[in-house]
Amino acid sequence: MLIAICDDNSADAEKIRFSLMDITQDLEMKCFSTGTELIESVKSGNNYSVLFQDVYLENESGIEVAKSVKELSPDTQVIFVTSSLDHAIDAFKVQATDYLVKPCSEADIVKAFARVSVKMNTKYSVPVVINTGKEIHVFHTEKVIKIESDRHYTVICCSNNRTERLLINFSYVAELFGNKFIEIRRGLLVNPGFIEKISGVNVILADGSSYILPKAKKDAVTAKYIEYITEKN
Repeated sequence: MLIAICDDNSADAEKIRFSLMDITQDLEMKCFSTGTELIESVKSGNNYSVLFQDVYLENESGIEVAKSVKELSPDTQVIFVTSSLDHAIDAFKVQATDYLVKPCSEADIVKAFARVSVKMNTKYSVPVVINTGKEIHVFHTEKVIKIESDRHYTVICCSNNRTERLLINFSYVAELFGNKFIEIRRGLLVNPGFIEKISGVNVILADGSSYILPKAKKDAVTAKYIEYITEKN
């Protein structure tokens, strides 16, 4: 998927790019500091699936830039990112999919992209956002290997070598991730997509970790894993 980011503030453009980098390797992003450069890129044959467009460009109107892009590429989904709500009505006249007000967080950007993905019927899932009171963390379900309780903390391990140890209730986190994960034992949830195999009473994960299944859990865990494999295929 090709994504365009048009913003004359390089820090804001980089924030959007960084926020989307971890979603999937299928995203290719191009940044433009002027609308003229963006429009020329579209004219040269680049079909952008999503455009993050700043409204207030120097010497240009982001609204007009988006209109030009939509005329050339009607299927491009536009997300306006700007410092004011003043042009919100004009933005939606351009059939904008979303409108974010700066300063917007990584979670805001990822959620907006997820909403666009749903509209385009693509595979990118809505992220899980965890607010610890001090920090906001964004997790993509398909990248989370396991969630484990550690006394007053909850440890979330991801496939991109990311591990977060959060001072937050495990039950609350488990509820946020829903029923897509399998409870191996009390205080341990595992993403079935990262189970390498279940051998006897051992559950072996893709990261090399192994857990012993309690006898009372064995049948339920096995059944849920088989259900996951069946639905996947």
